[in-house]
Amino acid sequence: MDAHEQPTPEQARASLEQITASRTAAAQATRRPAWIDLGMSTTAGATVGLGTAGHWVAAIAVLVVGSLVFAVALHRQARGRGQVLDQRAIGARALRFALLYAVLFVLGQVEAPPDWQPWYSLGVGLIAAVGGYAWLRWEDRYRVRRLAAGDYDRYDLL
Repeated sequence: MDAHEQPTPEQARASLEQITASRTAAAQATRRPAWIDLGMSTTAGATVGLGTAGHWVAAIAVLVVGSLVFAVALHRQARGRGQVLDQRAIGARALRFALLYAVLFVLGQVEAPPDWQPWYSLGVGLIAAVGGYAWLRWEDRYRVRRLAAGDYDRYDLL
């Protein structure tokens, strides 16, 4: 096509579809690896489980070591740093976190009888790990979806 020619509607539509596909592919490439989310949520689940069982020193040790390991892994595996931080994203993040936190808060308030241990602590730790993994993947999916759609203002992207 010459520089002075106008594209046909089909050519314009194809060009827009190609741009959309390219933006989606670029945003998908920035997704955080699932194994990092799995490791972080497993660390959180182990910390909650140990804390529920009353092993606070071990819980803090697991939290500190796991946080350091996965912070380094996340820094080395970082594919993209684009975070959408507008009021809608902050509100959605708060709502998702509140759902997980409410469940963990209620489970943490239950004083389990000694004959329920260690099963209660294992169950609470498993719920924390699965809920944490679901929360992290949901957060990442939301971020990628907003980036792929271009659904942000230029000053909302960090």
